[in-house]
Amino acid sequence: MKASAVPMMPNRRALADQAMKASITARLKAGKDLVSPICIYSLAEAHGVRVTFNDIDMEGMYQRGSPPRIHLSAKRPMARRVYNCGHELGHHLLGHGSSIDELRETQAVRPWDVPQEYSADTFASYALMPTLGLRQAFVSRGLQAATATPIEIYRVACHFGVGYTTLITHLLFGEGMVTRARADELRKHSPRSLRALILGSLTPQPLIVADEAWGRRRSMPKSGISCCCQRAQRRRAMPS
Repeated sequence: MKASAVPMMPNRRALADQAMKASITARLKAGKDLVSPICIYSLAEAHGVRVTFNDIDMEGMYQRGSPPRIHLSAKRPMARRVYNCGHELGHHLLGHGSSIDELRETQAVRPWDVPQEYSADTFASYALMPTLGLRQAFVSRGLQAATATPIEIYRVACHFGVGYTTLITHLLFGEGMVTRARADELRKHSPRSLRALILGSLTPQPLIVADEAWGRRRSMPKSGISCCCQRAQRRRAMPS
């Protein structure tokens, strides 16, 4: 997001609470529970927001109007598109104006330093990874966030359809389920390196790991690679 000056950040806790409550309301109004993973695109549709994918060099754009629209970059990785849609939907449901979100790596102002961007990010995190669902995802796998290995964290990220680092960030800042030191340790492993460890070879394609706790999940993406946890676990062990 371009800005000539950084707005003064109000109380972060108040902004986070507002965004979290908005995410709960959004799921309930769409007939979704507060545990299961969701298709973020269907959530946007349930709230009357049209989503389109375009060949654009940006994260996404929210266009307020009748009907409201979300424009996403088809160039971004699959999990990133999911999160970006949640972010733009946050702009809509939190009553923000139209917004253009540039590529994160090129932004001069950090999104978490801009109130509306921070709120939209927080909304996306809680909409995609609700607290009850996140805790159940670890418990059902016999895991604890504080001690889970990188591959186990990757499996939970796949459960919610989000990126590996996106989940780590939410565990740290949103839920307080890991320490900063633990988060930094987990971030030393890239999604690319984890895919290689799971599959036994490098691949540029996204990988969805469906493990024993997958349950009655939504259908697999139409693009990318999927594998079951049992096959993944036969690969060489991953240090924590």
